[in-house]
Amino acid sequence: MTSIFVFGLFPEDSGKTVISTAIARGLLNEGSRVGVFKPRSGHNLWYQYESFLKCKSEGILFCEDIMKLMEASRCYLSPEILNPIDALMSVFNVETFLKRRRVGQMYILESEVFSHLVVERYTILEDGEVRRILLINERNLKGDLTLLDSDYIERLEANSDQVIALKSLNEWSSLYRSLAPTSIRSCYDTLNKKFEDIVIEGYNDAIAPDFQLIRDVDIVVGVAPGVALFYDSGEFKKLIDTLRSLGRDPASLRAEDVIRYLKYYEVFKVPPIPRERLTDYDELCRRLKTIVDHVKSGLK
Repeated sequence: MTSIFVFGLFPEDSGKTVISTAIARGLLNEGSRVGVFKPRSGHNLWYQYESFLKCKSEGILFCEDIMKLMEASRCYLSPEILNPIDALMSVFNVETFLKRRRVGQMYILESEVFSHLVVERYTILEDGEVRRILLINERNLKGDLTLLDSDYIERLEANSDQVIALKSLNEWSSLYRSLAPTSIRSCYDTLNKKFEDIVIEGYNDAIAPDFQLIRDVDIVVGVAPGVALFYDSGEFKKLIDTLRSLGRDPASLRAEDVIRYLKYYEVFKVPPIPRERLTDYDELCRRLKTIVDHVKSGLK
């Protein structure tokens, strides 16, 4: 099994999904059994409403990116396994803040990620059985501070094996550190047994969704608007090991922390692509042929 890790040089809009789906389709067209993996993600009920409706229709929670990755690779395992951790965010219920005369607080909280969190789902595979843990932002659910779908949230709670109420960002971070390794590794191990190649798409600009997972990576691609950069996987892992030995938690590392110390060995231009072409994966694969071919050459 060979794994390709695609990470973003910036927290948002780096183009990870564009590159990941092109690679996945390119490998599929070569006859490979391709798996896709989005270890951690977050999406917004309001701004990604179509994907929210898809989640609601199935009664589960998963991100928009994994839907695209699944279609590109024709990998149709449960999205809860392919996307073991997903957070549902939402926008503020502005009317609530105005009625309570809390305008100042609204603007202070607007920039805080935890203030927009509704729920986060973790999938853990135990002896082939799916176990779901749901974290809920108690303040948002009880205080009517965000726009949400109560019926859907109740359905998620009913389908979960454990529901944990969060009260603070620190508690959320602590639970992530506790739950994420088991969730990510148990799901990845399942893919590892089923597929020849796995395309792993990172979260924002994080470069180590899980320390053990990164140790298995064979090809490392950093992306930003206009470019795809290939890094030596051995040097990449060695640097993460070094930073870890200096007390840095690999899960907290961002692209900025590593690319200043790493030299890419190959760079490819990424042209602007019309939005309507981004989900025509054969067309996307052709437009990004040099990148896809370079990945293929690295697998031989």
